[in-house]
Amino acid sequence: MQRWQLSSLLTLLLILALGLVLLAPIFAVVRAGFDEDGRFSMFWLSMVFEDPLYREGLVNSVVLASCTTILCLLISFPLALISENFDFAGKRWWLALIQVPLILPPFVGALGLKGMLSRNGGLNSLLAALGLIDPANPIDWLASPFISCIVLETLYLYPITFLNIQATLANLDPSLEEAAQNLGAGFFRRLWRVTLPLARPGVFAGSTIVFIWAFTELGTPLIVGFRAVTAVQVFDQLQTTNPQGDAYALVVVLLTISVLIFALGKWVLGRPSGAMAPKATVSTPLRRLGSAGSLLLAAPFGVVFLAAVVPHLGVILGSITSTGMLELAPGHLTSRHYVGIISDILSFGDPSKGVAARSIVNSVTYSIIATVGAMFFGFAIAYLAVRRRTPLTAILDGLAMLPLAVPGLVMAFGYFALTQGDSPVGFLNPLTRSPMPLLVIAYCVRRIPFVVRACAAGLEQTSVALEEAAMNLGAGPIRTLGRITAPLLAPNLIAGGLLVFSRSMLEVSDSLILAFDREYYPMTKAIWSLADIPESGTETASALGVIGMLVLITTIVIASLALGKRLGALFRV
Repeated sequence: MQRWQLSSLLTLLLILALGLVLLAPIFAVVRAGFDEDGRFSMFWLSMVFEDPLYREGLVNSVVLASCTTILCLLISFPLALISENFDFAGKRWWLALIQVPLILPPFVGALGLKGMLSRNGGLNSLLAALGLIDPANPIDWLASPFISCIVLETLYLYPITFLNIQATLANLDPSLEEAAQNLGAGFFRRLWRVTLPLARPGVFAGSTIVFIWAFTELGTPLIVGFRAVTAVQVFDQLQTTNPQGDAYALVVVLLTISVLIFALGKWVLGRPSGAMAPKATVSTPLRRLGSAGSLLLAAPFGVVFLAAVVPHLGVILGSITSTGMLELAPGHLTSRHYVGIISDILSFGDPSKGVAARSIVNSVTYSIIATVGAMFFGFAIAYLAVRRRTPLTAILDGLAMLPLAVPGLVMAFGYFALTQGDSPVGFLNPLTRSPMPLLVIAYCVRRIPFVVRACAAGLEQTSVALEEAAMNLGAGPIRTLGRITAPLLAPNLIAGGLLVFSRSMLEVSDSLILAFDREYYPMTKAIWSLADIPESGTETASALGVIGMLVLITTIVIASLALGKRLGALFRV
């Protein structure tokens, strides 16, 4: 068989496989949303728009996503401008620190926020100790969970807009701004008439991802207690284990809005504009500042970083308290929540052991299998897309990137819908079977873009001449792949795999929706379950969250060492 024939066959097989695990669940949800007694109907969809509760959820979701996106831009654009125009002391460290929220999920941070801002939380305890409030009448800082959701999601997602805007600004030709300045344009006029139009690709690219992410976010509203959003309404329907057609119709609405937003972003990015200019051949000269100037410019980075990590500091404090309240009194601190989890892990297999330890073992198992699958298929997709470019590989590459546009909530609900009734894959029904196969597939599919992008970046930077030289010396395609290509891409492949593993360990939507039996709970489902238990539940959930954060931080650091500055490119579109 000729090499191009083999490549075409592999491409077709991968397209078929991705079609089954990506398009089949989406089709299952859409079909169920338009089905009434076995016939096509708009009944359930019309019900969604007629029901005031569903309308309220949709409006709240759109407003929540819009506010989050706007705040992310307000935070990230000034920081990107500073980073691309000034050089100041500690700049390298500040640029790294403000990206830390990417490895601190808001689902876990919500626990810390509740612990710090609840009526008997850490903030009220501090104010009472200072004599500023009456301990008998504490302030309810969480009176508006809607605001809490916006704050948490903004502090988590702003690095995505920052990375995209920073990359765009770095590619701008400085001569354009210099020409505007020579013509008498002041700073703000240059910013409005030159910089902002040229930065449009980065603004829309980052905003698209942030809006879709916030619009379909499930974990944060659940933990905070804000249930009047569409994602939580879908989740509540699923808890009946027999959701009606309106639940599927809600998911169809979520999918439609998300795809429209993604398509709008792509259309705006792809539309020709007179403001668009070629990439700069020289970088913008950086203005160097003294001590006072460096302190002034570092201040906004410090404020944003501290605000972003405060909820997660609350999680850490909540995991070592013996009283259920956030405090630093040595007599009220304990490690028993960690000791309990670790001892349960060491004696795993005893059915009497806690859900926390079992969830860690489950998550590690699911994530390792998903990571192996993502690395194998991601490498194959990237190789075909970069080294064997054809119209078919363009389709394959587009399918591999589709999970970026399709919300995890939609995919998870699609897998659930696909296994119901007399479906050919009914043996995977998570209501009656272990959710492990579905969770592994979901984790793998959702995170495979990380591996594809990491490997594609490595292939584009690796000369094909090395592979051609090996083949000229008699090495076959498989031998060349194993002895030349794979070793050269090892850092990229490892980094992508680590990102798949770490993100799978704390995946929210799939874990919450597809795991029904406590025996099979992954970590995020266990955290959600434990957080509602009055007796030490929140503290154990916080300890579990801290363990998850340590896993994330460790894997991201290793991935960063492997990919260096290219790690940020995985979060750009």
